Amino acid sequence: MTRWIRHKSPYLSWQVTEGIQAIFTTRQGGVSFSPFDTLNISFNVGDLPSAVMENRRRVLADIDHDLSQLVMAEQVHHNQVAWVSPHDAGAGAMASRTALPGLDGLLTHSDRVVLGMGFADCVPIFIAVPQDHVVGLLHAGWRGTVRGVQRQAIELLKEEGIDLHQIHIGIGPSIGPCCYEVDERVANEFRAQMGGDAPLVATRVGHYLLDLWEANRQQLVELGIPDANIDISRWCTACHGDQFFSYRRDHGRTGRMGGFICMSK
Repeated sequence: MTRWIRHKSPYLSWQVTEGIQAIFTTRQGGVSFSPFDTLNISFNVGDLPSAVMENRRRVLADIDHDLSQLVMAEQVHHNQVAWVSPHDAGAGAMASRTALPGLDGLLTHSDRVVLGMGFADCVPIFIAVPQDHVVGLLHAGWRGTVRGVQRQAIELLKEEGIDLHQIHIGIGPSIGPCCYEVDERVANEFRAQMGGDAPLVATRVGHYLLDLWEANRQQLVELGIPDANIDISRWCTACHGDQFFSYRRDHGRTGRMGGFICMSK
């Protein structure tokens, strides 16, 4: 049974354990105008900066934090992950140019920061290790998935001596295997990485439906994360236009949802 819950609020919540807040925003509950209506959290899509600031402020207030505690990654569709501390608080919070450069993954031991990233089809991977007071957030599009952003994160956790059986993973809304068609080039990258286990279904000559949820699940299990500790929301961003922005569905002219995770003090 999934621990991804949609309440009356404009967010989905991953209820992994008491003391950890993990949410994924929908497109509802903000102030942005079309085509970013209404809860766009990205400065990089052409939306009014004032609207983005207000949207971010609302989200952070709803989880009892403020923008000064937010830490954002640059998100370059690669595999670099880093530990962050209260020293990084505010990075990327009020301007994209101040986001932590070159990163697609963030980990922290601190309850004084909120980790955040933007999404519009790519897979948000939430990490919680309650026993060791650790949370994390990864951005895994097809490139990050096949390049091993999840592997980089798990290696950093292992270096800290963390027991893999204590790691919980929440895979949030993203484009699903129902809608994510890729070409032969992308399919070949997954075959090279995963062999015959690559989650591809042929649709027409040279084109396949790709299951990014399954690709990430398989790689996490191979790394030693118990399958029972991996919770997939199975919300497809492309299918639900009333709920989510989708880069693929909206041909690039759209907003971004936000993934946010933090620990209670």
